[in-house]
Amino acid sequence: MRIGSWLFCRPTDLKCTFYYPYSKKGKHLVFQPYFGLETPSGQIVVHGKRALWSLLDALFTDDPLPRPPINNDLKDATTGRNAINGLLNDPDAWPHLRLQVRTGDWKGPYGFATKGTFLMSASPSASDYDMTPNLMLFEKSSNLSYMVPITIHTKTKLRTLPAVIVPLDVDSDFKVIITDAINGEHLIFSVIEKSDSCFRPQRMKSFPVSDITGLTSDLKARLSYLAEIQNLDFLFPQMSALDAGMRFYERDDLEFRRFQSLNCFSSLTTAQKE
Repeated sequence: MRIGSWLFCRPTDLKCTFYYPYSKKGKHLVFQPYFGLETPSGQIVVHGKRALWSLLDALFTDDPLPRPPINNDLKDATTGRNAINGLLNDPDAWPHLRLQVRTGDWKGPYGFATKGTFLMSASPSASDYDMTPNLMLFEKSSNLSYMVPITIHTKTKLRTLPAVIVPLDVDSDFKVIITDAINGEHLIFSVIEKSDSCFRPQRMKSFPVSDITGLTSDLKARLSYLAEIQNLDFLFPQMSALDAGMRFYERDDLEFRRFQSLNCFSSLTTAQKE
C-alpha cells in the first residue's frame, strides 16, 4: 500500500528483479548497488549503499547484519541478487516495512538520465499501514523541509533511518535534523555546514515519541538560534575530516566543541548577554 511518499509492505512481498553492483562515478565504476524491487504497488529502484543499508537495517533492526561480509557478497551481480532475495524471505526478518520513496528523475548505474520510483530510506513498521505521523508532521513544518536517510553510529550498531531536514529559509547550510525513532525516542540536532565542515552550535537532545510538544518547542528554539548565528556572519574555517566510524555522540560532542572554538564565538555570547 502506498500513501503519498510512503510505501508499506511485508518483506516477502518484495522481489529483486535486477541487480547491478557498480555505478559509474566520473570515469570509474564504484560499489554503489543499483537494483529493482517488485512491490505490490509497482516497481521501485534502490540506488547506493545508503539506501541499500537503510533497507537491510530495517529488515534486521534488532540484530543488524555485519556490513563488510554482506558488502563483499553484494559485489557480484548474481550473488548479490540472490542474497537480496534471500534476506527479504529470511524468517528472522522484521515482518513489516515502511519505505520512503520518491517518483521522478534519477540517474541509472552508468550515469544516464532515467525516471522511476526510488527508495530514499526504510524503517521497520509496527504494521503494514503504520504511518510515522511524527516525521510527516515535521516534514510539513516548512516549505523547505525534506526527508533523507542518515546513518547513526550508536554505541553498538550502525542504523540507517529516515530523518527530516528543516533548513533556515535564508541559508540552507543552517539546518535542524530530526530522526525517526530509535528505541522509542527521536533525536534532534542542529548542524551548520560551511567550508566542507560541520559545526553544531548546540548539543543533541532526545525526546520520547509521545512528547511532540517538547520536540516542536525545541525545533523552534534551534531554528531561532541558527537565525541569530547566521545574522552575525560568522567565519567558518575548513576543519580536518572526522573518522567515518566515529560514533554519533562523539561526533556531536566534537562538532559542538569546534563551534565553540571559533574566533567569532565570543561575539555571539556578547550578543546574547545584551
